[in-house]
Amino acid sequence: MEIKDAVLDVELNKVKDFLAGFGLSFEANTELTLYAEEEGQIVGTVSASGNLIKQMAVSKSMQGENLAATLITSIIERLNANNIFAYRVFTKPEYKDLFISLGFSPIVESQKFVALEGGDSSINGAISQLAKKITMEMGYIEQDTAAIVINGNPFTEGHLALCEYALKRHKRLIVFIVEEDGQTFSFKERFALAYLALRQYKNAIVLPATSYIVSKETFPSYFLKSVDEMSVQFALYDTLIFKNYFMPALGIKKRYFGSEVTDYMTLYNNIARETFGDGAEFIQRFTKDEEVISAKRIRGLIEEGEFDKAISLVPQATRSMFSLMLMQKGFKKQS
Repeated sequence: MEIKDAVLDVELNKVKDFLAGFGLSFEANTELTLYAEEEGQIVGTVSASGNLIKQMAVSKSMQGENLAATLITSIIERLNANNIFAYRVFTKPEYKDLFISLGFSPIVESQKFVALEGGDSSINGAISQLAKKITMEMGYIEQDTAAIVINGNPFTEGHLALCEYALKRHKRLIVFIVEEDGQTFSFKERFALAYLALRQYKNAIVLPATSYIVSKETFPSYFLKSVDEMSVQFALYDTLIFKNYFMPALGIKKRYFGSEVTDYMTLYNNIARETFGDGAEFIQRFTKDEEVISAKRIRGLIEEGEFDKAISLVPQATRSMFSLMLMQKGFKKQS
């Protein structure tokens, strides 16, 4: 038996066919795939995207032969060679004990999945760093703290209004900015806009969401049966992580949400209601000139060259920087 890298299309297609036999799919964002071959037949495979280990399957004929452990060890070696020393895995519950035996620690699970981490990765360590930052800037962890998690692409007057609503009801507010890039505005830009909008409030702090509050696109769906099931499991994963780790460690009493209109975010909010119970509150979106203020609307105005209208929907404190960002990105103002 030999462990090989799947590089050629013919190899990747064989892996896809192998996974299909287990009811698993091969995700388009997969960056690294290994497979075990015996007598010309694939008997096991595992993949990775970034630091995420996924798409593991082992032929029934090889189960009990330690092949799964060999595949995991091999892909960790590849990740280490790429200077990746912290890993996470989302897998079926039946593989939980295997990963634990290899040094991984479970962080959250449901009936459909288990999420574990290994190497230098530590959710408690990441949250501890956030707690240190709060303590350095604000003196202590306040137990009557509100929290809002936003993408802020860009930060709008609607976001600011939601923050002000929460601030009136709690002694402190934490605003987490999702760290995913590849959007109109980068994480650094979105963080800067939120910081500028909120720096007038001494009891508010803006923090990175860390990789533990993730986007829908990063959740591996290969072992789930449908898009709907994937969406439910992602929402459950994300809300459980926040409830079990972020809330107790950072003194968060309640998390605030804006109302949503898309199918996925409506589903997410429904799962959040179940997960948080009284620890969540859902607020209708704020309007201006009888129109909902949304980041999507602002991005549309930017694409149409309606800079003045777009700028009027971001907080006053951010407008100069926002205008500069638009110019630097080469957007064309309508003449």
